[in-house]
Amino acid sequence: MLEFFRSTGHTAIESVEEMLVGMLRDGYEVYSTASDALFGGGKSKETKQEVRSTDRGINEAQREVRRELMMHAAVSESVNLPLVLSYMSVVKDAERIGDYAKNIYDLVKYGANFEEVPDREQLNGYRLAVGDLINQAADVFEVRDEHRAAELVNKADGFLDEHDAEVKIAFNSEGPVGDAVARALYFRFLKRITAHIMNLLTALVMPVDQLDYYDETKEDRRTTS
Repeated sequence: MLEFFRSTGHTAIESVEEMLVGMLRDGYEVYSTASDALFGGGKSKETKQEVRSTDRGINEAQREVRRELMMHAAVSESVNLPLVLSYMSVVKDAERIGDYAKNIYDLVKYGANFEEVPDREQLNGYRLAVGDLINQAADVFEVRDEHRAAELVNKADGFLDEHDAEVKIAFNSEGPVGDAVARALYFRFLKRITAHIMNLLTALVMPVDQLDYYDETKEDRRTTS
């Protein structure tokens, strides 16, 4: 179905798809830099600048995607309207990945440091899993593999439950308040990054009316037809 909608106006749509993939790649760079700081790198002017400048590039790419889609819709003789609407929606998900990754660096600025915590290995495991998810999403979107996209969405859906469980554990923690807050926010940010990746991949596997499906809790999700 996706290839059918891409059959006309290929150049404009292809350009948008390349920009979306680039936004994911840059989102990973922000995520990697910020999480490196959280796990021992610490805050620095250089790290702050790298996080902020890459995130600004993502924001500009979002605006460029929207301009490109508007131009395509305005001048193309045969507009791929479902695809235009789909990409206009999910570009915000690609942008939000960078935002939440930047929030992870905010934790470092506030004094959070996971370098020597007793469960560092477990926390780092979640970190690596989400980083790999971002990269896999970029790979899948680049080749527009609907089957792999569906598999990746199902895999990521399990991550949401794990992140929720860890937020609850942090909330009920009897340790230092600052440590509990840092952990709760860390897993909250991981959950939001994961959900935005899943939403972006819906552009490959779901109709336009069911985009943002994974912003809902599982019990509130609309039933697909």
